[in-house]
Amino acid sequence: MRLKTVLLSLALVVLIMNVASTCPVCYGETDVHTASAVNAAIYSLLIVTGTVLSFFASLIVYLRKRLRLSSTADSNELH
Repeated sequence: MRLKTVLLSLALVVLIMNVASTCPVCYGETDVHTASAVNAAIYSLLIVTGTVLSFFASLIVYLRKRLRLSSTADSNELH
């Protein structure tokens, strides 16, 4: 069973290497359209990642403020 898995994995690696080696970007043969498309993809991914991280940070700040407000309200009720 283990030999079968190793052989299957090796065959998949060989097939994937064959497909990846046909990519013209990997050889450095890019034209203007390919370079601009890659740059646009990178920028869009950065925008999406930055937006998600900023929403997460704002959620943490909001929850922290709510916790402070609730803790001061609780301490006022106790006294």
